[in-house]
Amino acid sequence: MEHTIEKSIEEKMENLIQQSLETILEKNIESFLEKKLDSYLGKKLGFTLDKNLEQIFEKKLDETIGQQNEHTAKEWLNVQETCDYIGISYKSLQKLIDQGLKGNSIGRSKRFSKTEINHFLKNVQA
Repeated sequence: MEHTIEKSIEEKMENLIQQSLETILEKNIESFLEKKLDSYLGKKLGFTLDKNLEQIFEKKLDETIGQQNEHTAKEWLNVQETCDYIGISYKSLQKLIDQGLKGNSIGRSKRFSKTEINHFLKNVQA
């Protein structure tokens, strides 16, 4: 009977050790994969490995939000800014101009008022 108890305890210990090793291995694999993913993304996006990707993404996000705020703060937009503001291509903008979207030309430069754009889009959708 003592031999059976010892055998049972020994089996349980082996199982616990096996489970612990599996858990440690899983965590190491996860950590390894995360590092490889960071490295791969860093190379694909042109970042060096010593930079923290999370900080870089936050910085890029802040820059993008800043650019959006610039667009919303300006009343008069050039052609590219107008396309970005509406979320359309240059060809689509040409179609809107053909449909009556008004802009002002200053030499070869064309500017569009956000007020006019919003008004025009409301009337087109109505």
